Amino acid sequence: MTTTVHLPADLLESIDHQAKELRMSRNRYIIRALRSALDSETRWSPRFVGELEAARSDEEGREALAEMRAVLAKSRTRKDPPEL
Repeated sequence: MTTTVHLPADLLESIDHQAKELRMSRNRYIIRALRSALDSETRWSPRFVGELEAARSDEEGREALAEMRAVLAKSRTRKDPPEL
């Protein structure tokens, strides 16, 4: 799919330099970088998810999750906090 993205000249120059160093196209380099960013910034570790699941299994854990959710809700200004 074709799209247009406006990048600052210095960033584009850095992208081109890095892509050349790695012997890949600009397009391939950008796709790889975006996938890496999405993987590292949006996924919780399996251990963390497991800990959340374990916390739901007893009253003390559920209370801790409720407190955590309340703190998250206070700090967010545009969206509700994620479901824990």
